[in-house]
Amino acid sequence: MRYGTCILVGLGGLFAGVTGPILSAFVPLLVQDAIGQHRTAIGAVMAIDNFLLLLLVPWAGAASDRASASGRGRLRIVLGGFMLASAGMALFASPVVAGTAGLIAAMVVLYTGINVQRSPFQALVADLVPSRHRSLATGSVTFQMCVGAIVFLILGQALGMQSAFLIASGTVLAITGAFALGLREPAPSQSPAAEATFRSLFEAARSAVRGEVPGMRAIFLASLLLQLTFQTFTTWFSLHGTERFGLRPEDVTIGMIAWAVGGVIGALPAGLIGVRIGRRNAMLLGFALMAICLLALNGVTTIAQATPLLALASASWTLPTVNAYPLFVEPVPRERRGVLAALFLLCMALGGAIGDPLNGGFFDLVGSYQPLFLMMAGYTALAFVAVIFIPRGTGEAETGPESASGATHE
Repeated sequence: MRYGTCILVGLGGLFAGVTGPILSAFVPLLVQDAIGQHRTAIGAVMAIDNFLLLLLVPWAGAASDRASASGRGRLRIVLGGFMLASAGMALFASPVVAGTAGLIAAMVVLYTGINVQRSPFQALVADLVPSRHRSLATGSVTFQMCVGAIVFLILGQALGMQSAFLIASGTVLAITGAFALGLREPAPSQSPAAEATFRSLFEAARSAVRGEVPGMRAIFLASLLLQLTFQTFTTWFSLHGTERFGLRPEDVTIGMIAWAVGGVIGALPAGLIGVRIGRRNAMLLGFALMAICLLALNGVTTIAQATPLLALASASWTLPTVNAYPLFVEPVPRERRGVLAALFLLCMALGGAIGDPLNGGFFDLVGSYQPLFLMMAGYTALAFVAVIFIPRGTGEAETGPESASGATHE
């Protein structure tokens, strides 16, 4: 196994780090400028991403299974998604987005590219990387994602929106070229793949709910709670920080940057720890450390005290983040990886979707954002319990069907 493959597939994380931060920073402002102070209309336009995610992630996952089985490979779908995303970023740097129709068209192009590649990329990682190295590969993905997020947050502030979008477009094109030149998919699977329909996703979900694969329900629940914890922080910390620490809105980014730095520090060691002590144990360790850090954060009184704890909480967060997908995908046969990767991604998206209204209702109930870290600690504790219910040995390296048949890609 060449460790270069782990570095190369990690560029998929860089793609997310390049696109995510500047979209979060600039797209809502562009939508507001185009539509005005019509909050319902703004919300409807911003929902384009979620609509395309629900539509394209399951379709692309199943389609990638078909492409892999036929010998065409998943990589073509991933590259197509990257190229669309690059074109969308370039559109955002053009005068097209000055009008509402042009802005919506640019969003459709960009978010189509982003969502088309999601599940095929996850399945591709499992196809390309032997079982025992998958935690290292996902560690590389997380590491490069966090580095990209930090760099492009700084670029957005320093150079402005138009330059940031142009640089992002070029970076995504470079990632596309690196994938096209550097990645070679293994020979096609001999097993039939699922039809690229929503029925295949429904059947996969039903199989998971019934527990036909040992530990699958617990893995899904832990992943949902992991995303719920992360979404709670990203959505509500700015309001929490201004209320609790008396920060100016622009100073709240200190906490966001601390979290990103913690992700950079923890991602690669999280992969190594998963290889060393096992994926399940690494997740348990991460959730336990996260809970301790979050409880400590509930007691601090200044942002200076909170900053190192936020970085440590994020470094702990990388342990379950990096090891959850390898644990999940291990028992999944290659011909079903695309559709089940889509189900995994949709489960995590559900955690984000239910988190905002759930947390908002609780904050309204108590009349304060003060309990933020206690809530995050509670979600983390529930995730810890969910991982306990994953049978020992399930999802660990070289326990999947390919290892059993001697068909690993070494």
